[in-house]
Amino acid sequence: MASDRLTVNLDGLTDFANQLETIRSGMDSARSWMNEFSGELGGPDVDDAISNFESHWRDGRGRVDKNCEQLIAMANQAVEAIRKADNDLRDQLRTDGEA
Repeated sequence: MASDRLTVNLDGLTDFANQLETIRSGMDSARSWMNEFSGELGGPDVDDAISNFESHWRDGRGRVDKNCEQLIAMANQAVEAIRKADNDLRDQLRTDGEA
């Protein structure tokens, strides 16, 4: 009965980790993008608003970045551990089958 088995989409979990890394890179690029256009997007009020936003978002971005980094590590470790368990079980079954 298939419903009594634990299954994990390892490729999906790997894709999830890769997507999180893309998000981390994108957030880092957004910071430099904001700084690139300083003085070109409007008057001093616009520059101040962008600078204020970037300054406050930096704290939040740091937390999001750290959380993404930890999730990436956990996803990759889970995939590695499950693949190792699968391989160990396969090897044990082969050894038992040859005996």
